[in-house]
Amino acid sequence: MASGPLKRQILSFAIVGTIGFVVNALGLKIATLIVSPIPAQIFAFPLAVTATWWLNRYFTFASQRPWRSEWLRYISANVLGWLVMNGIYVALVLSNAYVHEHPVIALAIASLAGMGLNFASSKWIVFRQRGSVSKIDQNRT
Repeated sequence: MASGPLKRQILSFAIVGTIGFVVNALGLKIATLIVSPIPAQIFAFPLAVTATWWLNRYFTFASQRPWRSEWLRYISANVLGWLVMNGIYVALVLSNAYVHEHPVIALAIASLAGMGLNFASSKWIVFRQRGSVSKIDQNRT
């Protein structure tokens, strides 16, 4: 069972992930006005991953590291989650005509699949700092 601070981080990460999903879905919706769903996700995903990095940096993990190197580290550490998420997205879009017409369905399913991997890599690779306390934990004291 997760401890209190870990539970709060998981909850914060899930909230940030939900915001990232909305950013991704809006980017996807706009991009599908111009291109098909798969290239649209190539445009939309970087917007979402940057939004989630910034929000997790500030709210979930309270990072004080230089932002440029940390952003690159976040992208690099979340590659496995990205591959899982976008692999599922592409498979769903290509395998179902209804999902192809409504790619946000595939995005929702894929986002849930990648979230656990991304939390683990974010917590233990990107934002790992000994003795750091998240903004959520600071507000509770």
